[in-house]
Amino acid sequence: MFKTMMLSLVVMITSFGSLAKERISLSKKEMKEIVEVLKLNETLHASFFKYDGKEVEAAATKVKMAIDKISNKDVAKLLTFSKTKLSEMKSTSKREANNEAYNLVSMALIHVVNSYDVGKEYNAYSCPMVKKKWVQNSSKMAKVHNPYAPRMPHCGSQDSKY
Repeated sequence: MFKTMMLSLVVMITSFGSLAKERISLSKKEMKEIVEVLKLNETLHASFFKYDGKEVEAAATKVKMAIDKISNKDVAKLLTFSKTKLSEMKSTSKREANNEAYNLVSMALIHVVNSYDVGKEYNAYSCPMVKKKWVQNSSKMAKVHNPYAPRMPHCGSQDSKY
């Protein structure tokens, strides 16, 4: 009887765990708005590789403007702090400051990607060496592209797979 109860408990826990991984569906309009943010984030992500503060600032501004257009109130609320951090990303800021701001923006975007069904292209990545995260378009870049470590551009791992 004890084995049966334990087996039942394991099945229940496993079932709840798989339920937690389901992402929330979005309308086509909402999905399109969020994917637009993620597409613009690809440009911001890329601007860190041949680091140019002007490009970082310009790309951050475009991502912020796209976030302003998100109609889903829950997603917009999740990205409110990100807009502040995107506004702080300036060409005159040191790279380290922009890296920190981008990491915080990325963590919010990762939460959106993990919580809402935005398709299969975008996934979460992280680097244990610099202790930072980012979102990457896995269909365009199968290899890890770490925006934070210029000397280790492929250091890190894919944390989600959609």
